[in-house]
Amino acid sequence: MVALTPSGEVDLDLVLVFGTLIATALFARFLQLPITALEIVAGIGLVGLFSFRLPVATDGILVLGGLIIVFLAGLETNLAFLRANLRKAFTLGLVGFLVPFLGLFALFEYGVHAPLLISVIGATALADTSISIVYTTLHQFELTDLPFGRLVLAGTLVVNLIEDFSITTTTFLTTPGLLFTLGVLGALAVAALALPAFARRVNRRSHRVGFTNLPARTLLFSLAVLAFLSTLVGVPGILFVFLMGLIFSRWAGDGFLKDVRKLAFALFVPLYFLAVGLRVDLGFVLANWPLLLVTAAVASALKVAALLPVTRSYFGRRAAGPVTALMNTRLTSATVILTLTAGLGLLNVGWYSLFIAVVVVLALGSAGSLRLFPGFQSAASARALFGDSEPPSDAPLAPPVPATTAGRWTGR
Repeated sequence: MVALTPSGEVDLDLVLVFGTLIATALFARFLQLPITALEIVAGIGLVGLFSFRLPVATDGILVLGGLIIVFLAGLETNLAFLRANLRKAFTLGLVGFLVPFLGLFALFEYGVHAPLLISVIGATALADTSISIVYTTLHQFELTDLPFGRLVLAGTLVVNLIEDFSITTTTFLTTPGLLFTLGVLGALAVAALALPAFARRVNRRSHRVGFTNLPARTLLFSLAVLAFLSTLVGVPGILFVFLMGLIFSRWAGDGFLKDVRKLAFALFVPLYFLAVGLRVDLGFVLANWPLLLVTAAVASALKVAALLPVTRSYFGRRAAGPVTALMNTRLTSATVILTLTAGLGLLNVGWYSLFIAVVVVLALGSAGSLRLFPGFQSAASARALFGDSEPPSDAPLAPPVPATTAGRWTGR
C-alpha cells in the first residue's frame, strides 16, 4: 500500500471539500433553500460523520472569505436610495436589531448566566438579518427594482450596520490597552477610506497593460491590511470592511465586479461557510438541544414581535407577514461575527457551536416559511402583491439600480 504524503492528504481533503460543495449546490437548487446555510450543515455533517478538518494552511483563506462577505454587503448598497429613505430604513433596522438584542442579552445574562462578553456576542449575532438571503430572495422574485424591495434591503443593511458597530464597540471596550486600540481603530478607519482610492488608481492603470487581474489583487491586499490591523488589537474590523465596501460601490465598474464575484463565489465564500460548520462541536449542540430550541424560539419571537407593527405601517397588512418572515432570517453577519470572535479567543467552542446551530435553524426555518405565503409562490404573484405595497419615500425616489449592479448575490 502506498502511504499518502502530507501534500497528498491535503489534495485528498480538497477533493472531498469541493465535491461536497457541488453536492450542496445541487441540494440547494432542488430544495430552494439558502445554499450558504446548507454549506454550514454540510460542514457539520463532515465533522460528525468523518471527523473531517480543513488543512491548517486554509485558515487565512477563511478569514478573507468572511471579510469578502461583509465587503460585498457594503458593495451592494444603493447609497442614493438609502439616503432618500433614511428614516424608514433606520426605523426598520433599529427596531429589528435592538428588540431582539435586548431580549437575547437578558436570556443569556440572567437566564443562562453566561459571561457578559458571551452574552453580548451571542445577542448581537442572533439579532442579525441576513443580507445575502434577503437580497437573493428579492432578486429571485423580481422585487429588487421595486421601491418595496429596495426599502426592505435598506432596512436589512441598517440592521447589519448597527450590528457591526455594536460588536466593534463592545470588543474595543473590553480590550486591554485602550489608547493603543483606539489608535489602531483610527488606522482601520483611514485604511477603509484610503484603500478604495488606491485600488481605483490601480484599476485605471491596469487597462493599459492587458490582463493582470489587478482589481481582485488590490481588493485582497486591502482586506488583508484590515484583517491584520483587526488581529493586532483583537477587535473584529467588520464595520470598517463594510464601510470600505460602501466606498468601493461609488466607482466599481463591471470589470471589477466580475472579478470579485468570480473570486468570492468560486472559492472564498463556499469554503468559508463550509468551514463555519466544520468548527461546530456537534456533541455539545446535541447535549444542549433544549437551550438551542429555546434560543431559536426567543430570537424568532422577538424579531417578529418587533418588526410586525412597523412592517404593517410601512407595507400594509397583506405584505407585513412575508416581509417580517424575510427579515427574520439570520446568516451572513452573524456567522462572520461568531467566527471572528472565536478566532480572536473571545468565544469558546461550545458557545460558538450553539450560536451557529441557532443561526442555521433560523436561516432555514425563516427562508422555508416564506413559501407558505401566497405572495412567494412565484415571481408573478410576488410582484402582484408587493407592487401594491410600495411605501411612500421620505424623499423622491432614487433612479432604478443600473443593470450592471443587479444580481450580484446570485446563487447565494
